[in-house]
Amino acid sequence: MNKDLSPKYTAVSSGLNLKSALTALIIFLSFISAGLCAKKSFAFQTSAMSINQAFLYALKYNKMLKIEKIKLNAAGYEEKEAFSGFLPKINFNEIYLNTDNPLYAFGSVLNQKILTNQNVQSYFSPNFLNEPGMIHNYESEFSVEQPLFMGGEIYLGYKRADLHKRSVEKGLSETRQKVLYNVAKAYYSVILAEQYVKLMKSVVKTAKAYKTLAENLFKAGQVVSSDVLRADVELAGMKEKLASAKKDYMLARYFLNINIGIPINSRYRLTSVLSYGSYGKGKSFDINYLQKTALGNRPDYKALLLNKKNMKLGIETAKGKFLPKLVAGYDYFSNGPAIHPDDSYGYALTVMLKFNIFSGLYDYNNLQKSKTGYNTMLEYQGLLKSKIEMQVRKAYLQYKTDLMNTKVAKLAVLNANRTLKITSNRYKAGITTLIDLDRTLDEYKTAKVNYMNTLYSLNIDKYYIKLVTGKL
Repeated sequence: MNKDLSPKYTAVSSGLNLKSALTALIIFLSFISAGLCAKKSFAFQTSAMSINQAFLYALKYNKMLKIEKIKLNAAGYEEKEAFSGFLPKINFNEIYLNTDNPLYAFGSVLNQKILTNQNVQSYFSPNFLNEPGMIHNYESEFSVEQPLFMGGEIYLGYKRADLHKRSVEKGLSETRQKVLYNVAKAYYSVILAEQYVKLMKSVVKTAKAYKTLAENLFKAGQVVSSDVLRADVELAGMKEKLASAKKDYMLARYFLNINIGIPINSRYRLTSVLSYGSYGKGKSFDINYLQKTALGNRPDYKALLLNKKNMKLGIETAKGKFLPKLVAGYDYFSNGPAIHPDDSYGYALTVMLKFNIFSGLYDYNNLQKSKTGYNTMLEYQGLLKSKIEMQVRKAYLQYKTDLMNTKVAKLAVLNANRTLKITSNRYKAGITTLIDLDRTLDEYKTAKVNYMNTLYSLNIDKYYIKLVTGKL
């Protein structure tokens, strides 16, 4: 009985072991996959993020920057493609010909070098020349072609491709600065929204205290019941604004994550704050110095200068169409009636000089079009220069204005806070009404919001100055 059961037991045991091994392997691979996914998802996780860390994350993950980097890679390949014009072109061709065409047939016989004193009469006979029958020929061709002079087309094409790549690099730099500026705006928008949430929480707490105060004064017979009702309405309004502030705060966080390029639901703590301080003093904040710096640093202006050089080379390229071209070539042949058992070999060395005498005015009009494009680029340079100078002046004046507005707004907050305390004490003493107290609280909230907004604008102005001067 043991002998009968033992094979079955062994088979079942082997099956279970195989199944267990497969299960263990699947579980192991699942853990590896989960670990990789977790690593990928947690690559964006951080407990705290300063403004500079946000910049670093944006430079790594922003989608627009990735697109611009791909464009730069493509421009690099275009430059290498243009450089390939300097190098020889080497080809190998294998051709099989089966024909009864008299010209091709007789040419195949000559290429195969099979004419002898014995068969020359038959191959030159009218019967063969008129009806050669099916002639087979296998030809191998190895060719080398080297341009010697192409009217500057290859050299200028390479220089233009290099200028284009450098222009794309400036475009990447411009996009990088715009991305950093947008990240700064989004980053401080989150801080502003968070500060507004804190303010509304404080206002709600104050409104609750005013409601309690109104209820106590009503019980003491010092105020009418309408004060209690008004306090309820005011508290409900403040709670609604608090809910709206929380919603705006979450949207601001989502918008920041999108600008950085990380998952939209990423959570972290922002460590930078809205600071109050001057951008620069002395020569570094002189309007003429800022405009000069902008013209020297702005990547879009540098890109335009490179494109202007490119257009100028385009004129030289168009002029080169009128120059002769010189090309050298070398061909090595082998021909035979079968696949290379007894091939005949030959070569051809060619040097071709080509003159462009008349092209139907195509080259002339192409030259005029290139000159027009260059002149247009000159006008664009003047326009962009004026635009940059205007942007710098606007950023400069905006910063000076916001700096003054922030000082005034800060004083207004101090004044509103004192007025609120005085009005609150007067209401407790029965000297003023709840309407005045609510109005004073609203004035304090408005002053506080105005101060936060001006402080936000002041911080963004600093980054905008760096953006328009090309130093971000």
